[in-house]
Amino acid sequence: MQVSKLTPNIGAEVTGIDLSRPIDDSTRRQLNAAVVENVALVIRDQALTPQQYLEAIANFGEVMPQHFTQYALPDCPLVHEVSNRHQDKAGKQIKHGEGWHTDHTNHVRPPKYTCLYAVALPSQGGGTAIVNMRAGYQALPDDLRQKIDGLKTVNVFMGSAVARHSSPSAEAQAERKPEPVLQPLVRTNPDNGSKALYFHPLKTENIVGMSPQDSQALLDELLTHAVRDEFTYRHQWRKGDVLLWDNRAALHRALFDYDPSEYRLLYRVLVRGELPH
Repeated sequence: MQVSKLTPNIGAEVTGIDLSRPIDDSTRRQLNAAVVENVALVIRDQALTPQQYLEAIANFGEVMPQHFTQYALPDCPLVHEVSNRHQDKAGKQIKHGEGWHTDHTNHVRPPKYTCLYAVALPSQGGGTAIVNMRAGYQALPDDLRQKIDGLKTVNVFMGSAVARHSSPSAEAQAERKPEPVLQPLVRTNPDNGSKALYFHPLKTENIVGMSPQDSQALLDELLTHAVRDEFTYRHQWRKGDVLLWDNRAALHRALFDYDPSEYRLLYRVLVRGELPH
């Protein structure tokens, strides 16, 4: 197995491993350490059934249920489709994940890792962008870092900010979970003690002590300062890629820069994390 950095600040590539076969404890530790160190990790040249994919991701921790259960594979429900064939009731393509975010912040124990596996791809475009929010936090002006340390976000399934970006689908409204969950705006990674910005703009109803409008203005300011090209890895998919990233230190977004008539299908699995702090 070879692990090679893809950029100086984020991303590494793994070759020479077959995830359809059992791996030993040493390899498992190396893979997990590579995710934490590099924030994003792509494992090349895999050929996996959904069940094999699920078993492979179990090497990174406990697999957890996901939102939007209508996208679950019937025979393997912990694996979900990420497809450009999903449509709303008006027949319009649903574009999940178009803005910067981290997954499932409305869970008490949100996912540590998000994992995608490339099944079908357009001829060009359709990548996934991931930004190192550990580096982004360190790049903030000192006064802004001091301002946000200790702040908490109030997270729901679908915050009021959603209306600024799109009209929520009936499916999204049906999955709304009203119980708010508090998360730290600056999160400490227990694996290495590093701090990173941690939020999902569309699941943040507000920051404690601030109005929703002022909260979104602050999150926009943080994105402006922290999301930089040198901290971003734009993954150009190859069929058979497994891409995973550490949600405790990353934001990500889907890139819709491809011909929508061409089929794009990824399989997604989430790995449960610990209580954020």
